[in-house]
Amino acid sequence: MTSDASNKQIVLVVEDDPMLRGILAEALAGEALVVLTAATGEEALAIAGPLDGQLGLVVTDVLPPHMDGLELADHLAGLSCPPPVLFISGVKVERTLPGPVLAKPFGPVAFLEQVGRMLTAVQQD
Repeated sequence: MTSDASNKQIVLVVEDDPMLRGILAEALAGEALVVLTAATGEEALAIAGPLDGQLGLVVTDVLPPHMDGLELADHLAGLSCPPPVLFISGVKVERTLPGPVLAKPFGPVAFLEQVGRMLTAVQQD
């Protein structure tokens, strides 16, 4: 996955585990993406609101504390230009989510391939 440095896409990573959040952010930054991070859904919404129309993708855990990934996605859907959402989960997801789910544990290649597919789809819209 490559990106033109003059047209960097913004990816917001929402993960309550600081170690995993850092690993995901580092992997994405290595792909010439602008990476923002949040530990909670509330923090993610505070970041996403002012960036309405600029976020290329939101990566969120399905079950973070306080606000689950589905609730976060519902709030993001209310933006004038809602970003696509990639869900990550360490448990089997029993409900339909408004985006693909990547099951933990996953490797960096699988993660970056899924992110690349989603960002490419956004650019083509």
